[in-house]
Amino acid sequence: MKKTSMAANNEYPLTGYRFVINFEGAKTLGNKATDGSDASFQEISGISAEIPVEEIQEGGENRFVHRLPQPIRYSNLILKRGLTQKTSELTNWCKTTMEGGLRKPIELKQVVVQLLDEENKPVLGWSFLNAYPVKWEYSALEASKGDIFIQTVELSHQGFVELDM
Repeated sequence: MKKTSMAANNEYPLTGYRFVINFEGAKTLGNKATDGSDASFQEISGISAEIPVEEIQEGGENRFVHRLPQPIRYSNLILKRGLTQKTSELTNWCKTTMEGGLRKPIELKQVVVQLLDEENKPVLGWSFLNAYPVKWEYSALEASKGDIFIQTVELSHQGFVELDM
């Protein structure tokens, strides 16, 4: 009897705990070549777009307000992970961008986030266009707690498209 993947069965909702992120243009780490993918994140959020509206009240007509669409607004993509001593391409990109002080052009990258099924095959994905780091943060240092040290990176981008898998 052939085992059927739950992801192949469209009746089951997708789970959001298995994912991978890829940074276009990632270089080599030490002597080791990398494909730019990184699966070491504990959380990715900010995959959202909205069309804000401007409300205009018409003079003389008090029964309703016109609601006019404005340009689409995209949230920053927020990446969180436990920090290790291993050098990462993401950390190098953040460091170069933040320490450059706008003296050098900001390196834009295409960032791809893929949701994986139980067999690590992509089932859903998004491509974020012209992304760059705008916030780089570390969790608080607290001697009384044994929490994992968390690195948070926010990426601004010019929009995203859902990928066909």
